[in-house]
Amino acid sequence: MRRLCGYTLAFAFLLYCPVRAWAQSGKSFLTQYATVYYSEDRDLDDFFWKLGGQKLEFTQDKELAKNRIDRLVNRVNLILDMWPKDFKIFIYVERGALQANKVAYYDEGAKAIHISVDYASDGVLAHEIAHAIINKYFSSPIPTKTKEILCQYVDEHLWRDY
Repeated sequence: MRRLCGYTLAFAFLLYCPVRAWAQSGKSFLTQYATVYYSEDRDLDDFFWKLGGQKLEFTQDKELAKNRIDRLVNRVNLILDMWPKDFKIFIYVERGALQANKVAYYDEGAKAIHISVDYASDGVLAHEIAHAIINKYFSSPIPTKTKEILCQYVDEHLWRDY
């Protein structure tokens, strides 16, 4: 029984540990709200191109890249009118289809967003950021359907007044 508990704890730690395989590559950067993990510089170049609509060399303009993510977080905060204290999120930028063929998803336990470079857009990332903000803002869990409705509201209003 004791051994089973040890294995269960070890598995849970590996499952929810936010650094996973990216810790080996050591590639990450910080923004005001996020720690972004990635494997290759070209993944980030493609990712920011899809977020901002123009080519950006991450290695040459890190501040602009950081601002793109923080601007999205601020926009989602404004749309939802939710400003959780000490908001921080992990973002994992990956290639290809993700878990269960999703283009992006929010992992509540790890407080992490996983997003595919191949299918990234500012709308997709904003939707997942909305999940993270909602989870941080409310002290007790709200129904999944309610969260999804709020995230879809963000989708509809992301750039409506621009």
